[in-house]
Amino acid sequence: MTDTASDYSHWEVQPRSIRLSAGEFEQRVPLSLRGDVDAPVFTSSNPEVAEIGPDGVVRCGWTIGNAVLMVWRSSVRDSLRHVLVEVRDPSWFADHPDFASGASVFLSGMVVNALNTSGVGNALIEFRRSETGPAAFQTFANAYGRFELSVPEGFYYVEVTAPGYIAWHGWVNADPNTSGDIQIVLSPELDGQVARIVLQWGLNPRDLDSHLTGPTPSGDRFHVFYSHTIENEAAELDVDDTSSYGPETITIHRLIPGVYRYAVHDYTNRNANPSTGLAQSGASVKVFLSDGREQTFTVPNAPGTVWTVFEIDGTTGTVTPVNAMSYQSQPANVGM
Repeated sequence: MTDTASDYSHWEVQPRSIRLSAGEFEQRVPLSLRGDVDAPVFTSSNPEVAEIGPDGVVRCGWTIGNAVLMVWRSSVRDSLRHVLVEVRDPSWFADHPDFASGASVFLSGMVVNALNTSGVGNALIEFRRSETGPAAFQTFANAYGRFELSVPEGFYYVEVTAPGYIAWHGWVNADPNTSGDIQIVLSPELDGQVARIVLQWGLNPRDLDSHLTGPTPSGDRFHVFYSHTIENEAAELDVDDTSSYGPETITIHRLIPGVYRYAVHDYTNRNANPSTGLAQSGASVKVFLSDGREQTFTVPNAPGTVWTVFEIDGTTGTVTPVNAMSYQSQPANVGM
């Protein structure tokens, strides 16, 4: 059968094509049949991309690809119509000229080394419309780590790479109503170290501090922070920032059995109770592990001057999120 059956020409199905963006949730599109239709039958050439039930409702959107829906006029399959379904990556719509919209936004920023905050020259910065989509815009940092480019307004998934560094990933909002440099912090590849922890935040509070506590061979607990930056061969505070944004970086060199605990202290507001400065700081923590795993944590929207972010099992290396807020005025007691 074809779409041009002469015996039953006075019937139609709408829409004849469906094109939509892939996402996490199922999307439903009902088909409309008009004219001389009697007990229609529906099938799909590719149910993984698009399913259709006896009710004529198309269910799709979770898998990228194409499918052709066959719609027969009746159960004897005496006349046929086709509906094309295309499920595209979101970047296809964002980058297609028919869907282009929004003002152009000028972005500038700096790519820095997590260990010493020096610029990372010639880093590649790629802007994507989705985590898995192709690069829509890209540029290179100059020899000092600075970069500039203009993109249409919107949210972008950004990947930054440079030889000898762990790739950085994160979302950036290109908004014409806001301005300011984007700071990208690249961690050098781990070479014998167990993990690296990088803290970043916004303009306020000016001083957030990284704290790592963990077991010692003697059975005590060590505490690495701004007043004790190195603990033998266990861990060290590579960078201490006291003037907003970060980074603050701690590198763990080895693990022994016991619990390692990482926390962020709002030193600026340490004596305030209540305090929401830390919750409103935009703080985020990235953890890079020697086996290639990476985790990102965002400060909870809750009052407190201490954010206990995660714990590491010294025997297995397992990272367990904690994400608890509390109060502590004494830096020496944070994480203990």
